[in-house]
Amino acid sequence: MQRLFLALSLFALLIWGSLWSSRTVEATVDAIVQDMESGRLEQAYEKWSAAQTLLGSLLLHEELDEVNRLFARVRTAQKEQITDDLLLDRTELLAQLRHLPDLEQPNLKNLF
Repeated sequence: MQRLFLALSLFALLIWGSLWSSRTVEATVDAIVQDMESGRLEQAYEKWSAAQTLLGSLLLHEELDEVNRLFARVRTAQKEQITDDLLLDRTELLAQLRHLPDLEQPNLKNLF
């Protein structure tokens, strides 16, 4: 009986941790995307930088590296006022950011 209780407790803890990490990633990314869509690139980048430690423990580093690369390109294009590159890289960055919460969803696509 004690083993069953322990197993169920661990299972509940795993479910809670999964839900917490999923909601945390989604809330963080939503805040960054809202800033980007409102034209507040530097605020979005500050939020992204502040969330690096947490997101690094929850997501694949390759995904985070890609977002970092895109942020660098968007910020450079904005400073240099290169409109075409800015629009293209900004769109790609937003798509990559919106993709991050999907990585935490428990589905067959993520398992295999």
